[in-house]
Amino acid sequence: MKQLTCEEMGGPNGCTTVISGNTPDEMIKNGMEHLKEAHPDMAEGMKTMSKEQGDQWMADFKKKWAETPEV
Repeated sequence: MKQLTCEEMGGPNGCTTVISGNTPDEMIKNGMEHLKEAHPDMAEGMKTMSKEQGDQWMADFKKKWAETPEV
């Protein structure tokens, strides 16, 4: 299992909620659930993200996932 904070996953500055997952997809799913509950405006804004922005976020996330140690 790996863990990142909401902020480390691209959430609002200062959000220290820990998001966990055994796979990148699981962590993304868990992160989106948190975002919808705790930061609904940001979650809504993601719906208007361009394909390029989404691709860049995914590339950045996959790099962070690879660099994050198992806990």
